[in-house]
Amino acid sequence: MQAEQLSLFDDFDAAPTLPCPFLGRKVVATGTFPQSRQTLRSTLLKLGATEVRYDKLQRNTHFLLVGENPDPEVINYWRLYVHDGYNIRRLTAEDLQRIQHGEYSAYQVPEDMPKELHLTREHLHWAAPEISGLKNTRQISPLTLNAPDVLYNKEIFVHTSIMDSMPTLAQALGCLGAYANTGMADDTDCILIPKDMPRNICQAVEDYYNSSRATQFNLPFIILEDLLAYLQHRAQQFPDPTLSSLIIP
Repeated sequence: MQAEQLSLFDDFDAAPTLPCPFLGRKVVATGTFPQSRQTLRSTLLKLGATEVRYDKLQRNTHFLLVGENPDPEVINYWRLYVHDGYNIRRLTAEDLQRIQHGEYSAYQVPEDMPKELHLTREHLHWAAPEISGLKNTRQISPLTLNAPDVLYNKEIFVHTSIMDSMPTLAQALGCLGAYANTGMADDTDCILIPKDMPRNICQAVEDYYNSSRATQFNLPFIILEDLLAYLQHRAQQFPDPTLSSLIIP
């Protein structure tokens, strides 16, 4: 009888081998490092990077390698792209050393850089002047409701959860010349949201933006509590029986 030939690996599964995180990836470096620029570039290329640059960041950059005294403009571009949902991984010289010593698992990034916007209070309260001028001028967020025509002709995304709890809100906005829509679209001008940022509303905004062709998140917010106070003030300042009847005291 012929003996069955056994493999050394028949009794267990071989552990998958992770590639070097830089393999096929684009890297931008800024600041000074222990090694010269030429040596650093050579090191990154040997680790598999397809491109190593020292100038401006781009949306399809995978890694930003930050040394001592980095260029503020490069850092601000990184902040801008992170704000817009592009997860460019920021590394230090210590991270590079770990990768060189084979610590790959914590530094894997996808080859295609998808938008993965996660709304935070930094989006709600747009207050980053160092990055707001790097690209097209950003609108102020949240909108300051202090002028009679501030909402005129505005397309406002109002989540169904808000509309269901305030059925007269769309009509009240209509009295001011605004349009309340329960769906987001290319012509949406601003987003209505309570100041506690409910997750279901954030998720709806994220899902629309991440699946759209937009390359920057540039929609300002209206705080619901501010809007209600504004509507009440308008009804008192400019007597309007229709508007007054729609506002809950």
